[in-house]
Amino acid sequence: MTPEECLVIYGEAWFERDATKRVEVLRRCCTEDIVFMDPRLGRVHGLEAVSDMIGQAIGSMSASGPDDVPKTNTAERRGRSGGGVSVEVVTPIEQFHGYFRYSFVWKLPDGTLGPGTDFCEVADDGRMKLITVWPGSDDFPVPYPRHNDH
Repeated sequence: MTPEECLVIYGEAWFERDATKRVEVLRRCCTEDIVFMDPRLGRVHGLEAVSDMIGQAIGSMSASGPDDVPKTNTAERRGRSGGGVSVEVVTPIEQFHGYFRYSFVWKLPDGTLGPGTDFCEVADDGRMKLITVWPGSDDFPVPYPRHNDH
């Protein structure tokens, strides 16, 4: 599995409403013992825990809460969107020696942008076994094309 294929599947997981289905989607792109680390969301270990964290995170990003989590979503060339929430990969995916990185920008229903960079380690089969999220900041900005989508 390539990093690109892995990220397409991982993106599906972030927009899957059903927790059981979300674990199955994650299983296609992550190892059973996946470790996910984010300074805001903490350190999470294992598919079930990562699935639960994603469910809570996407619920809080939606318009009014968990009931507004996208029921349908659309895959786009470099991202995914649904329910007023979107995520776009805004850099090339760089990879070497079993690791890859890329930067992304979440756009929330109120127009708030959430930029960051993921640094991932992959298993021999190409699935992710470590995902570290580094939020964008003034010291480490994430490039984002400022489109006027209004």
